[in-house]
Amino acid sequence: MSLDRPKSPKRILLATDLDPRSDRALDRAALLAGEFSAELFVAHVLEDIPDGEDAIPSWRRPPSLVDVARRQLLRQVGAVAQKATILIEQGDPAKAILNAAEREGCDLIVTGVAKEELFGRFSLGVTVDGILRGTRVPVLVVKSRGVNPYKQIVVATDFSAYSRQALDTAVEYFPDRRLTLLHAYDAPMSLLSSDPDGYRQERQEAARKECADFLRDSGHDADRFIAFGAPDIVMHDYALENGTDLVVLGTRGRSGIGEFFLGSVAKSIVLAVPCDALLMRHRTG
Repeated sequence: MSLDRPKSPKRILLATDLDPRSDRALDRAALLAGEFSAELFVAHVLEDIPDGEDAIPSWRRPPSLVDVARRQLLRQVGAVAQKATILIEQGDPAKAILNAAEREGCDLIVTGVAKEELFGRFSLGVTVDGILRGTRVPVLVVKSRGVNPYKQIVVATDFSAYSRQALDTAVEYFPDRRLTLLHAYDAPMSLLSSDPDGYRQERQEAARKECADFLRDSGHDADRFIAFGAPDIVMHDYALENGTDLVVLGTRGRSGIGEFFLGSVAKSIVLAVPCDALLMRHRTG
């Protein structure tokens, strides 16, 4: 399978809902724009705009919601506004962001995550999930405050063409960083084996060989980490123990009814890791 060759981004779109936590995504987007010498667009979406304002006498009209949102956005982005293009969009948030990214020719979308009140857990939220399901350009989901460039970068792999493009993208974006390729494998038949430890060892050896072949075929070099377990749990534990800044992974979607769902493994990884995640998503079928 041949996928598009990745290129470092030249036009970055930050999607913000003006939530107090969105300054994390803003800081990271501004940092990346400087690192890549890229243009930065900052977009906020208004979902409902009242009709018929022109029929109301000017002295009775409320302040324009677009103007109010623009002023609020300018206050939030501060000095970044001098280097960014401010966009106020209208309509369904996910669709409006996707339309803005396509219209402006953006090749990277940066967004934050929603925070659930229960136990302080994070969720992607409807808008972020919609962006991930609808775009073909990479999406960076920001959780941590962007103070320094990414240093500890992990690429998740299942040895597919999609994870190959994730590795290619990580190398293209961060050519001077040492990457770690992580693969988590399961051994579902070990419970039926008379020698479960031996069976798992065989699975690990097979994964190590496949990982070596994957790297050789890619033409890239990276550290390797292979472990038994569910990908989201392995990735979470590794990122926590090793101070990972960024996880990069590829995923695919399906047309039709399957288009509604983001790949479950990719989504579980994004939600599980304590760091930022960069996703490359491709439609199939």
